[in-house]
Amino acid sequence: MPPKEYVLLLGADQYLRERALLGAKQAVDLPVWAAAEDAVRKPNRMFDNMLSADPLDPDSLLKAIHAHAEQGWHPRIVVPLNDWTLGSANTVNRALGLGGLDATVVVNARNKHAMKQALVAAGVPTPRSLPVQSEQELLDAIDAVGLPVVIKPYDFGGSGGVVLATTREEAVAGLAEAKGVVAEYGSLLKIQGDTYLVEQLVDSDDEVSVEVLCGAGRAQVLTVTEKYLSPRPWFAEMAHLVPSHRTADQDLTDLAVRACTALGIDRGLAHVEIKFAADGTAWVIEVAARPGGDGIMDQVERAYSLNPYRLHVGSYLGSDLLDVVSATPPTKTSAIAFLKCSPGRILDVRDDIPLPPEVRSMYIGAKRGDLSRSAKNWSTREGYIELEWDELFTEKTWLPVAMAQKVADDTFVIGEAADE
Repeated sequence: MPPKEYVLLLGADQYLRERALLGAKQAVDLPVWAAAEDAVRKPNRMFDNMLSADPLDPDSLLKAIHAHAEQGWHPRIVVPLNDWTLGSANTVNRALGLGGLDATVVVNARNKHAMKQALVAAGVPTPRSLPVQSEQELLDAIDAVGLPVVIKPYDFGGSGGVVLATTREEAVAGLAEAKGVVAEYGSLLKIQGDTYLVEQLVDSDDEVSVEVLCGAGRAQVLTVTEKYLSPRPWFAEMAHLVPSHRTADQDLTDLAVRACTALGIDRGLAHVEIKFAADGTAWVIEVAARPGGDGIMDQVERAYSLNPYRLHVGSYLGSDLLDVVSATPPTKTSAIAFLKCSPGRILDVRDDIPLPPEVRSMYIGAKRGDLSRSAKNWSTREGYIELEWDELFTEKTWLPVAMAQKVADDTFVIGEAADE
């Protein structure tokens, strides 16, 4: 009797990753499974089956996989969808002889210091940075890099613990803040150590991400995403728009492909974050060996009528889908913008306000009695709206940010200010 096969997705049950299940179904005619530490008490009926395993722990996953193998079930491939499952998925793939990313690639994608070293070695322009752990190392790094600097955990995401420092005093406070974020989430997300980067500031808020489908020896840009950041000293992403007016910029897309090649990413979607300095110079800030988060993939699907998770899963299965990407132009513009109300106590949430016709969906995560804080990272948002236009913008538009702010102002009634 032939073995029964399935595709195992790790991270598909994450907030704003729900469309990954449909993409996997489009990529292959096999059952799609997921994993959760307690799949019995916390079932997810969207998937064909759930492994009772920690999706961040390869030993836990292998134990559960071997238990199902005794019943004839074997994974065809394990596909990571976020940074936290990147290592576990590819460790399992290698242990079972299923392929997956090389271990060095996973290190380069998770360890921002190793990432920077790989980019520099390949001649990819990236801001200078130094790893630090202590306050004295921080001050020494500032002497070498020069103020202002950006301080960030070397293994984290979602703008968590990322802060701008223009003075040595601000840098010391910024390192303490970053350490606090790592202390809060480190165990949960299995963050790789208490190390931080002190990085040269690219003094600009002109930022994009480039979504790249990678293959063995070649890659194809799917789209360029316009990004909108929160006020300094933080760098929270407050909106994403697809496609950016820069999508046809060949120099930009070539740079993104070079960055993926430098890290050795040879399958799946990659997410390359690039900033433009005041003189127009493009700098690669970070490269992630997984699909973009924050609902970016959903906006890609709306704009291009193509589920990008299909490409990601298909690539892990060995399909060459790069020609599909090049043959699929955008037909509209789509955006997700995060709701951010003024700091203070939320006294009321008005969930029946009139919405602009461009709004395709709205989610409110905050509730009455919550404290609203400054937009530091993903955890300080109150919700989101998704927007759509039947046109392609030829220059940067601030409509997503303006519309989200209007909706937030109309939705939330704020009382006294919160302590930061």
